[in-house]
Amino acid sequence: MKIVERYILYLQQIGEGTRQLPEGLTLTKDEPMARAAELQEQVMAMGIPAFVQLCARADGEELTQEELDSFRPEELMEALQAQLQEGASEAEPQEAPEEEEDQGPPQIEEPDGPRSVYEVLIDCCSLDEKLMYYLIDTLKRGAEEEFQKLALVTTRKAFTQYDFLYWYATKAERSTEEELICSTLMDACFDRLAKEGQVELIAALLSGDQTTFELFRCEAPELVHLQEATFHWYERNYLQGLYPLRYMLKFNGIKFPKEETK
Repeated sequence: MKIVERYILYLQQIGEGTRQLPEGLTLTKDEPMARAAELQEQVMAMGIPAFVQLCARADGEELTQEELDSFRPEELMEALQAQLQEGASEAEPQEAPEEEEDQGPPQIEEPDGPRSVYEVLIDCCSLDEKLMYYLIDTLKRGAEEEFQKLALVTTRKAFTQYDFLYWYATKAERSTEEELICSTLMDACFDRLAKEGQVELIAALLSGDQTTFELFRCEAPELVHLQEATFHWYERNYLQGLYPLRYMLKFNGIKFPKEETK
C-alpha cells in the first residue's frame, strides 16, 4: 500500500473513531469540523510521511525510509480516484432523480452507529482540505457518479446527492428546538454578512473562532438581545451540528431539495 493510500485510510479511521490518534498528536476541540482542521494542521506541520509512520508504528509496523521517500504530494488525488473506482465495484450506485421536483422525500435512515452515514462522509472529508473541496465541487457540478463513489469510499454505503442534500435541508427539523432556533438565526446572520460582502468574517465565524463570535454577537441585531446566544450555545447547536458545511454549500450556490411533506 502506498504512503498516500495509507494516509487516506488512517484519516478515515480516525474520522470514524476506529483508530486512536498516534502518539504526539493531540486534539483539544470538541466540534467535529474544528477537530478535523486541528488534526490536519498538525499533520501538515509534520508531513504526510511522518504521520503515516506514526500510525503504522501504532499497528506494530515499521515503514522503510525508501517507502517514506517515495511519497509525492500529487499522488493524493490520484490515490483517491483509484479508491473511488475500487469502491464503485462494491455496490451499484443508485440512479439520480431526473427531476428533483418530481421526487418525494427520501427516507432518512436512522444511524447504524454513533453517527449517520452522512455525518461520516462529512467527518472524513473534513479531515483533508482537498477532500472537502472535492466534496463541495462534486455537489456544485452535480457530478452524481463521482459523489456516489466518494460516499462508497468514505462510508461503504451508496446514497445519492439528493439523499445527502435532503438530509441536510431537513436536519434542523429533526433537531431540538434550541438547535433549530440557533441554526435559523445564524443562517440569517450569515445571509446578511454575505450581502454586505463580509466574507472574511463569515469564514472566521464558520471556523469556530470564539473571540470573533463573542465580538460579533455584541453587535449583531439578530443576537444582541438574545441572552442565551453565548459561544457555547453557538458551538453546541451550530458547529457541532455540522451547519457550517451546510452554509458553505449554500454560499457556493448549491441548491437543496425543497422540503416536501410525506
